[in-house]
Amino acid sequence: MNFVAKMLIGLVLAGGAVRVWHTHERDVIDRELAAAADSNGFVPIAMPDGAPQDKVLIFAALNCPSAQARRAEDMAAKLQKMGIPIQRSNNFSISRVSAEQMPLLTHTNEVMGGPIPIVLVNGMAKNNPTADEVALEYHRDK
Repeated sequence: MNFVAKMLIGLVLAGGAVRVWHTHERDVIDRELAAAADSNGFVPIAMPDGAPQDKVLIFAALNCPSAQARRAEDMAAKLQKMGIPIQRSNNFSISRVSAEQMPLLTHTNEVMGGPIPIVLVNGMAKNNPTADEVALEYHRDK
């Protein structure tokens, strides 16, 4: 086997190993989130600045033709038909983190790094939920 063939095989193996590692890493994150989740699959997070209480926040690209953005738009429409107040955004920021929010930052980062849309309801979040899951979470403590 010549040098070029060995290099190609090495590159393919390295690329495969990186792919396996990233898949494993996401699986670990998903298991950690599932362990912290409530009955609807939502986990406690640090809420963004100015987050309104008693309103569903949907994070996804605005005015975008992507499948994820369309899912967010469809979800928003379904939730509004159910009488659930929503707010759409594509920006998440926390300017001050209190001592009690520190443990929540890991969950916040993990959820925000997952598939969109990301939905926040009264201090709880889930990535890519169904409208029914969001409605159940919204009405959970009411």
